[in-house]
Amino acid sequence: MNLIPLNFAFEDQISEFVMMKMVDKTQKFIIGYSYTEGGFGYLKENIKGWNDASKGTPFFVLTDLDTKNCAPELIRSWINAKKHPNLIFRVAVREVESWLISDIEGFSKFSGVSEANFNKRPELIKDPKNEILRLIKKCKKRKIKEDILPKDKFASVGPNYNDRLSEFVISFWDIDRASIRSESLKRAMAHLQRFTYHTKVIN
Repeated sequence: MNLIPLNFAFEDQISEFVMMKMVDKTQKFIIGYSYTEGGFGYLKENIKGWNDASKGTPFFVLTDLDTKNCAPELIRSWINAKKHPNLIFRVAVREVESWLISDIEGFSKFSGVSEANFNKRPELIKDPKNEILRLIKKCKKRKIKEDILPKDKFASVGPNYNDRLSEFVISFWDIDRASIRSESLKRAMAHLQRFTYHTKVIN
């Protein structure tokens, strides 16, 4: 089977590792270039260009829903044109962190925090990043707490927050388990699995 080349665009390091694991699970793609400068502003500014560029090489763009009402609303507000079918534009509800803690079993094993402490409906959590901090405060693994929890009131997360959670994605995160509790992840994986590369130019 010929692998489909796929460029990435994402907000942060955690999103990149999540996307890599998702793509690897499909066994359909080969990763090309990655585009990021941190935050959704960069993605929003460049999405129209990537939509046009996807006529040649498909793009996988992942962003957070944050305070928007729904994913279709966010997509419409970012792209004021017809979305090319080679543009895979997915939205994590409400943040990619919710996809991580949707795998309760995996995150419990990683952190040592009992499964009883987890919210069973992670997509209803308004601030998934803060939820991770809440869980890690219960963690008895000193190095994990030092990496993820903020050192002082001026920091929102710990000094190695991205690295440590990226490690979780690589070594513990199970997409199938997480998809049971996360509808946005389940839909994103289904879209990747059924993706067909359109080689003809679509106006």
